[in-house]
Amino acid sequence: MNKGQKVELRTFNGTSKTDENCNPNENYWKLIGSIGTVINFPEELNFPYKNRLLIQFDKDVKQLNLECHNNEPNSLWILISDLRII
Repeated sequence: MNKGQKVELRTFNGTSKTDENCNPNENYWKLIGSIGTVINFPEELNFPYKNRLLIQFDKDVKQLNLECHNNEPNSLWILISDLRII
């Protein structure tokens, strides 16, 4: 994948079902089906998990009452295997 590439979130952490012990503010499964853009790679930001990409979603993540701690708004580190190139 390349920076600027559009992707769809197909699953979250390898599954389409919410973890039953999930806190509501960490229910990122709400984003399944959402479109986002690849904005960074782990090597560029010294992120320890090399199997993830920083995705900036078109949806307002905070408006969905989800935690979002990255510098770029609406961005989350997502497993590459959870994404589909569109």
